[in-house]
Amino acid sequence: MKKFLSTMLCAGMILAMTGCGGGADGKAVYEAASQKTQELTSLDASCTVKMNMKQGEETMDVSSTMNMKMDSANTENLRIVGEGTTSTAGQTVDTKIYYEGGYYYMEAAGQKFKYAMDIEGMMEIMEQNMGGGTVEADYMKEVKVKKDGDNQILTFTADASKMDSYVQEVMGSMASMPGLEGVTYTIKEVSGEATVDKDGYFSQVKMKMVMDMSMSGESISMDMDMDTVYHNIGQPVEITAPADLDSYQEIDPALLGM
Repeated sequence: MKKFLSTMLCAGMILAMTGCGGGADGKAVYEAASQKTQELTSLDASCTVKMNMKQGEETMDVSSTMNMKMDSANTENLRIVGEGTTSTAGQTVDTKIYYEGGYYYMEAAGQKFKYAMDIEGMMEIMEQNMGGGTVEADYMKEVKVKKDGDNQILTFTADASKMDSYVQEVMGSMASMPGLEGVTYTIKEVSGEATVDKDGYFSQVKMKMVMDMSMSGESISMDMDMDTVYHNIGQPVEITAPADLDSYQEIDPALLGM
C-alpha cells in the first residue's frame, strides 16, 4: 500500500504536468455541451480529485488539486500554465507546469526541469488533467435533465463495462512509469452531475467512480470523486510565464517513463 501511495505521488508530479427528461434527449444535451466545451481555444479550469483506497483493513485518503489556464489550443502558439498539489499519508507534493514554444516546463519537489514536447502531446496531458472529469456520451446508459434558472443540470450513470475499457486505455499511457507496470483496473460504478450554462458550455462536472485495482498480485479498492469547474467560460485567458525559465534543466523525458 505504501509503495503504491508513493508511486501515486510520483505519477501526480508527472501528469500534473473534464423539468426532467432522460434517454436520448439527455445524451444529446450532454454531447452538445461536451463538444462545444472541447472546441474552446482558451480555458481557465480547476479540478479537485479525492480518493479513498482500501487494502484489507488498511485505508488511505489521497487528494489533489490542479488549476490550469490554456490559450491558443491546437496552434503553434499554445501556452499553458498550471499549479497543483497532491497530498497523502502526511506527504504533500506541489507542482507547477508551463508550456510554450514546444517545451514542457515543470517544477516539483524543489526540482526544475524541461523537455521538448509537441503540441499533440501537450494537449493529451491537458485533457488528462482537466478533461478526465467528463464521460463520453456513448458510455452513458441514463441521463436526466432538469432546469435550474438559465442552467441545465444533467445527472447521469455510465455503463461500467464500457468505462472499464476506456479507463484501461487511458491508464495504459501510465504503464511505463516506474511502479505502475502491470496495473489493471476494474470499473464497478460511474455516476455524475454536469451543469450546462445558458450558452451551452459545461460550467461544472462532478463524477464519482468506484473501481478495483490490481497491482503486483494485490487488490486495492478505490472510491474516486472528481470535480471540474470552468471559470469565465468563453472569455480570453491571460497567461504569465515564469520569470526563471532559464533555470530549468533539460532532461530526457524517458527518465520519467514518458
